[in-house]
Order: sequence, then structure tokens, then C-alpha cells
Amino acid sequence: MGKQHDSGAAPLALTRAVQRWDFDESVKKMRGIAKQWNKLTLEVVRELYLAKEYLTNQKGQRHNPNAPDFILYTWESYCKTIEFSRQQADYYIKKFIPKELSDNGRNVLLLEPPMVTESTADRALMDARMEKVLRGEERPKDWTDKEEAELKKRHEEARFRKMAEELNVPAIARTKKDYFEETLKRSKDIVNFKLEDRSQIMAQAAIFEHIEAYLRAFTNIETKALAAFNLALKTKNLANDIAETNFQLSEAKETKHDS
Repeated sequence: MGKQHDSGAAPLALTRAVQRWDFDESVKKMRGIAKQWNKLTLEVVRELYLAKEYLTNQKGQRHNPNAPDFILYTWESYCKTIEFSRQQADYYIKKFIPKELSDNGRNVLLLEPPMVTESTADRALMDARMEKVLRGEERPKDWTDKEEAELKKRHEEARFRKMAEELNVPAIARTKKDYFEETLKRSKDIVNFKLEDRSQIMAQAAIFEHIEAYLRAFTNIETKALAAFNLALKTKNLANDIAETNFQLSEAKETKHDS
């Protein structure tokens, strides 16, 4: 029978190991290990990359072992053979750029740092502090830059919600003909479009800036997407309505000219 684990001794041993830790000794030890670790990691991931590229691009089938085009090995069987998790291998490969494709001519592994998640309690506390300031109370002495940025964002959200309510006019009726779709087919007409003067250029820039600010007011990505599609739909309806008016005016001019 194996020796019973002493749950009390283990933490004590760890504490002693921490207390005996030495900066200079650790640096000397880790310098060599870190270089070797990075080099080995890149070599391993590159080999995984090459293996997956080869095995997943094989031409053949897996049904008849006697056929000449039978595929003997797959990416999954390769991972099992080397006793490596396929999910983990796929994760590393997605972060890997082979030296033949990288900007610096070296194998690159883009491992992102772990995301810092905000606890529910921290968020609730910030929301409570935010509500007090929004009601007109003074900012607390320990008010942070993060809270100031959040406050600014909420002011912008409120301003744009009010603007949206004020501009909530009835939707323009869709025309029978979709001029918008036809114009998209002639994309060169849009690319070559030029404004007439500086005032129009400035107005367009201001509109684009307001649209971007409006969309930044949404924190939920799904809601933001819906808001963007809603803007596109209303713009499309406006474009169709203007095109219909232009078409009718053109017809009226032609009729008058013919008479």
C-alpha cells in the first residue's frame, strides 16, 4: 500500500520551498530552461503544423482498406499516436505562423495573455458608484480612470438614446423597385462618387463620426449588430425613396419635352 498523503505536511513543505527561493539562483536556472522551452515549443508546434497540413490535405478515402487510394493515417490518429490532445494541437496551430509566411522569417507562436475577467461583485460595486454620480453626487476620492471612462460612455449612451427618440420618425415606405440593390451591382458608381464642396465633405465626416460613436455606445455585440443593420435598412429605404423621386422627376421632364 502506498504511503498515505499528509495533507498538513504538503502545504508546510511548499511554504519552506517558497522561503528558500533565491532570485539569483532562479534566474540562472530559468534562463537556460526558458530558451530551451521556447525553442522546443516552436519545434513541436511547427511539426504539428506540417503534420496537420499533410494529413488533412490527403486525396483518398477511408472506406476500403484494399483500395490504392486508402488513407492509412489521419490527423486524429496522428495525435493519438504521439499521445497529444488534438484539441490542444489545433489551438497551438491556430496561433502559429511558419517562418515561410512570417514577416521576420522566423517561426512565430502568438500566444495571447489570459483575459482579465471582472467579477460580478466588482461590477455591481462600480454600477452602484456610477449611479450615484449620474444622479449628481460628487465623485468619490478613490474614483478611478476606468470609472471615469465608463461614466463618459454612459453619458454618450444617454445622449444618443435621446437623439434616437427625437429622430424616431415613421419609416419611409419602401418603393416597388429596389434601386439600392441595382446601384450596388454597379459598385464603380459608388466608388467614383465625389462630393461637390468642402462643406459636404465636412458634413459627411461628421455623420460618419456620429454613427461610429452611436455604435460604440452598445456594449452587447449582438445589440450592436442589430443597431448597425437597422441603420443600414433605414439608409437603404432613404436611398430608394430619393431614387424613386429622381426617377419620377426624370419621367416628368421627358414627358414635358416630348409634348
